[in-house]
Amino acid sequence: MLSIRLLGPPAIERDGRPVRPPRGRKAWALLGYLVLAERPPSRQRLAELLFADADDPLGALRWTLAELRRALGPTGVDLGGDPVTVAFGPDVTVDVQQYVGDSAVSGSLLDSDGELLEGLQLASPDFESWLLVERHRVSALIEARLHEAAVALLAAGHAREAVAYAARAVAANPLEQGNQELLVRSLSMAGDRRAALRQIAICEDLLRRELGVPASPALRDAATTTSGSPMVPALSGRAAASSQLEAGRAAIVA
Repeated sequence: MLSIRLLGPPAIERDGRPVRPPRGRKAWALLGYLVLAERPPSRQRLAELLFADADDPLGALRWTLAELRRALGPTGVDLGGDPVTVAFGPDVTVDVQQYVGDSAVSGSLLDSDGELLEGLQLASPDFESWLLVERHRVSALIEARLHEAAVALLAAGHAREAVAYAARAVAANPLEQGNQELLVRSLSMAGDRRAALRQIAICEDLLRRELGVPASPALRDAATTTSGSPMVPALSGRAAASSQLEAGRAAIVA
């Protein structure tokens, strides 16, 4: 089993053991771009994006592709062509695809940690602009998926399990009141009213300090929720917008 981590510090593992990473930061940049691109990019586009300062940009791209193939191994990954495509076999997992892809696995959401290609910086304004947008998009999508998973668990009567997802959504975006209300509601439905009231106090203090606004009345109402009234708050803000944009993006690409 080959595991590719692009959230947090990038890394590769095979059967649970670290694999020697590809040489050069641009190898990770290239892999991340290929995994998340809406459509396969041409070699010329990649050369201009990542290797414009090289004496031979296309040659530098070929070398970096070879480095990636070496690190990823001879089986399970098909990487190459023009336009450049990357395809993964059934024994390969890529964390960012697990969390934000069309077939996202809700159970893996609790393992998501860190920003996309954490710590990576390149002297390429075009790539840095792309990375900034993708980091925001991926973070917002993970937040939305965490919220959705908690809502689904509440609807199914699994309040204790919902608490873990709601708590991760709050950690991802603590100023989103929809996440806070969901966590309070999950705690209340799980029978932990004391923790629900404590979370309300934390949220009220946070909103007052950071935004200078009071919490919505719905936050306190959430603490009175019982298993017979599992209404849950809808997301607003960046996660809701990102989820809607992603649906539109998927429809366009399809």
